[in-house]
Amino acid sequence: MTDGLMMMAALTALLAAGIAAMFLARAPRLSLAIWVVAVFFLPIWVGVNLGFFLSAVTLSTLGFVVLHGGRFRLAAPDAFMLLFVGVIVLLFAAKQVDLSYLVSGVLELVLPYFWGRIIYERIGSRPIAGWIAGAAVAVGVLAVIEFLTGSNFFIGIPGYGPLQATWGTLQPRAGFLRAEGAFGHSIALGGALAMSAAFVLATRMSTWVKAVGLVVIGVAVVFTFSRIGIITFVLTVVLSILVLRGVGTSIRWVTAGLLAVGLFILVPFLDTVFLDAGSEAGGSADYRGSLTVLLSQVQLIGGASGWEDLVVGDTYLGSFTASTDNAFISLLLRYGYLPTAALFTVYVGAVVVALRAGRMSPASVAIIAQLPGLFAVAFITQYGILLWFIVGVAVSSALRPEPGSTMAAAAEHPRTDVMIIGGAGHGTSSRGR
Repeated sequence: MTDGLMMMAALTALLAAGIAAMFLARAPRLSLAIWVVAVFFLPIWVGVNLGFFLSAVTLSTLGFVVLHGGRFRLAAPDAFMLLFVGVIVLLFAAKQVDLSYLVSGVLELVLPYFWGRIIYERIGSRPIAGWIAGAAVAVGVLAVIEFLTGSNFFIGIPGYGPLQATWGTLQPRAGFLRAEGAFGHSIALGGALAMSAAFVLATRMSTWVKAVGLVVIGVAVVFTFSRIGIITFVLTVVLSILVLRGVGTSIRWVTAGLLAVGLFILVPFLDTVFLDAGSEAGGSADYRGSLTVLLSQVQLIGGASGWEDLVVGDTYLGSFTASTDNAFISLLLRYGYLPTAALFTVYVGAVVVALRAGRMSPASVAIIAQLPGLFAVAFITQYGILLWFIVGVAVSSALRPEPGSTMAAAAEHPRTDVMIIGGAGHGTSSRGR
């Protein structure tokens, strides 16, 4: 009887999932909303274990790519992303890349990129900007509450034990609790909010609503006490008011004024916090500087192996095995110079195409401003997934005008139809950095 009930429950769940999929396939805006909520509000340890763990964010990304990717038009930048996938698959077959790195590369870098490309083609930039901006402001409010109360309710959400043990703890700095929201790390939260600032300025909200949203996000970033998060937030805001065409004159001046006042008030406070943090903050910076010694182990193609047992100069490389908080070096160690170059050709190409076409979008601004952050953190938790989704949006917005516009119709030309599917994986980083 129990087996029969379990079978009925399983069939009911499958039927419900099938009906939901049929509905969502015709509702790209709702699909985007669900995905954004998953990224911003579900910790990375929430998901299902099918012999290997798939986070809710990964599952939703995979599902929406399958549902909406049936008629996706390839462009030149996509060839480099597919080249990256092809090369690491071959390297895995040749035992030059670990299975975990193959899976994480496809699921956390490639799949979110194509989801960004696909959803832009379906609905354009305005809903994307609106949902990211709204979610970021809500997360910012929760981060402020987290800092003021010293409590993060996200860490109480149950999930996959090993991941929760890694990411589900809180970080102090100089006696303060560093806000991290659902992102599992203060740096990940700071980076996600910094990118979102460009989308807040790009929305069609009134000047005062945008200003309030930026203040909330800015305060939340400060409460992460992440230096790179604060730096990239400032860069994002400055670039947005300088180059985004859709930003009105009034909000440019209001934003510039708020930024100046905020820096005047907060710089002395932050200076005190980082001085009080003493060796913890200084050691974190020294650690990142010492990562460059790992470059001697990078291969032209294929993952570095055996470096964990080496000593270079006076540095024992095994001390970096738990964490390599530098996205570039982490990818170089996993895949080698050529696959990493193919991957970042897409990243840089999105910016170059946008500059040459004179179509700087909030996504383009966000990824430009994040470049310094890639030297301070790997693609951890939802931060990396959100970043590569935004890279995909940036590529789409640079390649052609807003879908549905007269300019877009004139620029339209046939391209190959493909379907993209993939799997799952997770990055790691030291909790204390």
